[in-house]
Formats: sequence, C-alpha cells, structure tokens
Amino acid sequence: MLASLIPGLRRSYAELDSFAGKYAPVILCGLLAATTLQKLSLILHTNGGGDLLGADIPKSMMLIAGQNPYLPNPWASPYPPFLLAIVGSIIRVTSGSIVLTPDTIGLISRNVRIAGLVADAIVALLIFATLQTRGFSGLSSLIPSGIFLALPSISLSPYYWFNGDVLGYPILAGSVLALVRGRYFVGSILLAIGTIFKIHPILAIPFLLIWLVRRQGIPKSLPIVMTTGSILTLGLMVPIVLPGYLGSVLGFNLSSGFGGGTASFTMMNLLYAIFPSVLNLSLATVVENQVWLAATAAIFVAVLGFVWSRARQISPIDIVALGLLVWLIPLRQIYTHYLVWAIVPFLMRGRLRQTIVVGSLLELANTMSSWSWNLPPDPFPELSTPIGFFVTSLVYLSVSLTALLFIMKETDPRRAMVVMNVDVSRLLERYPIPTAR
Repeated sequence: MLASLIPGLRRSYAELDSFAGKYAPVILCGLLAATTLQKLSLILHTNGGGDLLGADIPKSMMLIAGQNPYLPNPWASPYPPFLLAIVGSIIRVTSGSIVLTPDTIGLISRNVRIAGLVADAIVALLIFATLQTRGFSGLSSLIPSGIFLALPSISLSPYYWFNGDVLGYPILAGSVLALVRGRYFVGSILLAIGTIFKIHPILAIPFLLIWLVRRQGIPKSLPIVMTTGSILTLGLMVPIVLPGYLGSVLGFNLSSGFGGGTASFTMMNLLYAIFPSVLNLSLATVVENQVWLAATAAIFVAVLGFVWSRARQISPIDIVALGLLVWLIPLRQIYTHYLVWAIVPFLMRGRLRQTIVVGSLLELANTMSSWSWNLPPDPFPELSTPIGFFVTSLVYLSVSLTALLFIMKETDPRRAMVVMNVDVSRLLERYPIPTAR
C-alpha cells in the first residue's frame, strides 16, 4: 500500500517544487512580511533581556561617548570594540542623543531590536541568493531561508533575550555569498570583519587561507592573507592597549564555569558540574583551560589536515562552517545564538534533509535550554539542575557534531563528484548552453 502512494507523493512534491520555483520571490517576500510582523509583536511586548539592557546598550553608549567600556563591570563587555561600535552607531542613528535613563532604555532597546529585524531579512535574502547562485531552485532554495526566518530558536529567542550576534550574521552570510561567487578577496575581508565583530569565526580564517593557497597558490593568495591578517590585528590585537580589554575578553572566554555548571550549555560542564558532584573532583581553572585548549587544538589540527587533503573537493561554504564548528564544539560558553553562527553557512549548502535534521536538533536544544532556565511552563524542572544542564549540553553537542559529520561525509571524493554533477545539472537546467543551428 505504501509503495502505491509513493508515485503520488512524488508527483505532489514535483508540483509543489515547480510552484515554489515559479513564485519563489513572492513566497520569500510573504515569509519575510509574516515573520517580521511576528517578531515585531514580540519586540513590542518584551524588553530585550538583561544582556541588552544591562550590558550591550550601556557599554555601546560608553564607547561612542569616548569612554572605555572595559573598565567598569568588565564581565558585561567580553567583546571586541567593533561590536560595541556597531550597536552604538545603531543607537545614535535610531535614538539620536537620548540619554540613558530607566525611562528611555526601553525605547533604545526597541530600536536596536528593530535593526535586528533588518539584519534577519538581509540574512534570509543572502541565503536565498547563495542557493540560487549555486543552481538550486524551488523548495531547495526557499526552505533554508524559511527555516532561518521561522524556526523559533533562530527567529524568536534572539528577540526575547536579544544578543548582538544577530547583527553579525549578515556579515557572515555576505562573506559566504562572495566566496561562492569567486570573490575571494571580498569574502575573506567580510569573514575577518565578522571575526572582529564576534570572535566565533576565528578558526574559519586559517582554514579558508589554507584552502585558497592550495587552490590558487601562494602568490595569488598573499594579498588576501595580508589584508585578512591586518583586519584581525586592528580589530583584535590593537585594542589590547585599552585598560581592561584583555582581562574582559579572556576573562569571559576562559571562565571556570561560574554557576556550578548551570550557566551555559557547554561540554565543559563535565568538568564544571559532573566531576565535582559525581566524582567529588574539582579541577583548578588552569587545568580546565588546558583541557579546553587541548581539545580545541586537537579538533583544529584534525580538520586542518582534512581541509588540506580535500581542498579540491570541499566548497568555501563548508570551509566556513567547519571553522565555526571546530571553535564551537569545545567552547567554554555555549548558547543558541552562538550555534546560529554555524547554522547560517550550513543552511547555504542546499541539503534539505541534512538541514531539517540539524534544524530539528537545534530546536530541541533550545527548547530544553528554556526548561533549564525554569521558564514557565516547565514540564521538566530537573533540567535546571547541574545534571540537567549537562544533558542539555549533550543535545547542543549533537547539533554541532551532526553538522560536522554531514559536511565531512559529503566531501568524500566519490560523493563529491556525484554532488558536483548534480550541481552542474541544475545550472545547465537554468542556463542551457545554446546549440548551433
């Protein structure tokens, strides 16, 4: 009976795919309008959360006023100054010379989050443009953008607890689109700018440079290497002269699991909570740092060798995604908005089944994290315990590992040839080669 239904389902899918391909721009605009109105309603009924109100807004306003944001409450500004400058510029443009007071901070928060709506729309359009550039059409080009716009863990959570990462996703997406179109210089510059905005793409830089050297040689790659290195130096190293900058940034990223393993959803909770509670073993911060650095270095070296050996088969999208995943898997502080940095390039790969699997895992992880924070209704209060946080951390890990395995499996030389042939076939369908008459 099931076998008899398959032809009908295939015909229905083909018709739906044809309809989506014919009216893709209209459907995408409709999705943008519907999800923007939904997010706007959420913005009008919430305040943006403590990170935005107590950290991002005050620190950004300090920076644009010429003050050092890294001296008071250093834990509230563990970012490069470029992020604070962007948020501060948005505040200046949208809120004018409003003075930060308890009465005006709500207005400023609303304006910053509305700017985030524009950033989301740009990312969705860039995902769609990237897939179209690669020859995808119909549902294959629409669904990834729809997931980014409509999946609650990506589209709603960042507006309830707003984080500046939302404003960095367009930089990353623009970088990937430029790389796909062969604009390696522009793509590398944008990736470096994304790194000095939020440090998460930092390991994607060496992967990309190695990939470029392997594909086009050192002489052609040297200007890109020098420009990228200059941007990273200016954005990450020069600010060291600011008192408190180094302690603020490193202090957060090298923290020792404040909260007893109930602060974020990292696998380092194994050291922060499980070892102390189960084995009665507490490790010094320096040991935790060494474990984190060793784990990151081991994964980095393994994937670097993979990139070196598969440079001819692997795409620039996968290069960027791998760099982000290598950074995020052992990271000491993990939240949903951190993982979205890796999800953005993953959506641009055009692999619907893989996208749905990874998106489902991300949604499960984000839902469990909400229960872990005891947000009502909370059907599983046990998740708010250290062991519950560790269980949720395992689900977060499954998101990254699943995405990593999908990418590495697809770059098998034999499979890569099949995928390349499929992509070429799609391109020929859209842009047929004229025949002589």
